[in-house]
Amino acid sequence: MADDALLVIGASAGGVEALVDLVAGLPGDLPAAVLVTVHTGDRPRSTLPQVLARAGPLPADQAADGDSLRVGRILVAPPGRHLLVGRDGVAGGDIAVLSAGPKVNRHRPAVDAMFASAARARGRRVVAAVLSGALDDGAVGAALVDRAGGRVLVQDPADALFDSMPRAAAATVPDARAAAAAELGPLLATTVHELPVGGDGMHDTPDVPADDEGMARSRDPAYLRPDESATTRMACPECGGGLARIDLPRIGFYRCHVGHQYSPRSLEAAQREEVEAKLWTAIAALEEHAALARFLEQGVDSDPSSDFARRAEHSAETARLMREQLLRGHTT
Repeated sequence: MADDALLVIGASAGGVEALVDLVAGLPGDLPAAVLVTVHTGDRPRSTLPQVLARAGPLPADQAADGDSLRVGRILVAPPGRHLLVGRDGVAGGDIAVLSAGPKVNRHRPAVDAMFASAARARGRRVVAAVLSGALDDGAVGAALVDRAGGRVLVQDPADALFDSMPRAAAATVPDARAAAAAELGPLLATTVHELPVGGDGMHDTPDVPADDEGMARSRDPAYLRPDESATTRMACPECGGGLARIDLPRIGFYRCHVGHQYSPRSLEAAQREEVEAKLWTAIAALEEHAALARFLEQGVDSDPSSDFARRAEHSAETARLMREQLLRGHTT
């Protein structure tokens, strides 16, 4: 039912161990459906549902498109798909929606995508938990859950193998409760029981559906969606589209018009990787030019005034210096 409680849990690096401890502490009569997103990479299939089913009293399955959200059942996002909350137009209940939409924070599935969807569908009947992980996926979603009236908990950073994700979420929701993973299960169950009874309708949260054509239909090259604050001069590291900024009270994040989304630290990491890739591309082009210029310099038809040797040496030396810097780890 739409007014049932919904528990959403997100994790990344080091998060599986924490998730197992958390699930072990959930009661068998938990009055909430549970959705889980863990960054899985590009592996074809995840064994996480079986691991969680053995860890605690609740049944756990990999989510399938259209699955009903049932109290006391864990659904896990499959590799390569965002796990979202949708509405069954016939039966009227909430269902799992699997989306191949644009990556969020360089991930699909992404924690922010699931949290935002849960906040939109269930509002103050949502409890979100952010576990161990690198960078800041989950921070924007936690802020949206909080803004919709839901509750946010984080794994105690001192207890997390990677403390960046829980720290980032706690920074956007200062009153988020923190606990060690082994203590989070009972604490989450208590928090679910404390939620106000009854939903309060759909909430307006930032989102770009996969079939959005706003930019294509606009007459304005500086097109902004209604929730976007300003355009930037930055390009999306994923597709090259222009990035717009969306401002929330304690965090701003970035989104291109096709829907790739980045919270601040995730954008910096993506840019850093993009810069390194472009520099290696430049080195490749310089070294190829040096070889071609030396070949031409030795050719029988070479023009003595062309100075191929000097050009080759300039390209080779520039490539050498760039390579040295990259090997030292200086990519910006």
